[in-house]
Amino acid sequence: MAYAHLDYHVDAARHVATLTLNKPERLNAIDQRDKLDILDALERVQHDDSVWVVIWTGAGRGFCSGADLQGPRPDAAQDLNAIIDEDTWISRQGKALYAIDKPMIAAVNGVAAGAGFSLALCCDIRIGSPHSRFVTVFQERSLPPEGGMSFLLSRIVGLGRAMDLSLTSRRVEADEAYRIGLLDRLVPHEELMTSTNELADRICHLPPAAVRVTKRAIRAGLEATFAESTGFESRYGEIARRARVDAKESADSFAERRAPRYQGR
Repeated sequence: MAYAHLDYHVDAARHVATLTLNKPERLNAIDQRDKLDILDALERVQHDDSVWVVIWTGAGRGFCSGADLQGPRPDAAQDLNAIIDEDTWISRQGKALYAIDKPMIAAVNGVAAGAGFSLALCCDIRIGSPHSRFVTVFQERSLPPEGGMSFLLSRIVGLGRAMDLSLTSRRVEADEAYRIGLLDRLVPHEELMTSTNELADRICHLPPAAVRVTKRAIRAGLEATFAESTGFESRYGEIARRARVDAKESADSFAERRAPRYQGR
């Protein structure tokens, strides 16, 4: 399936899906049609067993500059459910991104603003270059944070910094972004995609069921007590062991001192 401004590529041999926002003339801003494509793409990667890791990036100079206010608008003829839905599209996008239990890496090749900033926050690991920069932007449009930013930003950078970035809408350059945790890795710009793909490959050398339940456990722990978190660990550990072929391969490869060959089952 082809999308208007989203390049969807799966390398089945590596088990990596790369989703590239492709509207460089608008710094990959997301319009009404694009948001439906993103939701569809998320559904595809979640249910494609050949995909173990997802990479998000942008074409050209930007990662994603947020909502495209100049793009197509919603049709006037909506059904009543759509009209009274309290969730904006960016809220639905944030929920869909956060619900993916496969590791997602953001290769932040340029500006990440507004909805693009939220998209990057929803990814598990963010790799950037000196070209990366972040700006919340919502306040400039008379809006509160959206797309999960109000939940994730303070958990990533701390409450005070989250307030600073949200209330001032100031631009955060790459060095500061790396220092405060918006970026987990900072590499030369020409090495951005190579480093991102190397990280994806490293994750793909681990048993995919264990990786996915690890992400579930860590995400659940953000809203849990210590006792609840240990319960998640036990329950998800049992789920990981249901992938008996990979569980056996993990034990066999360790005993035989060789590289494992996981199959995702």
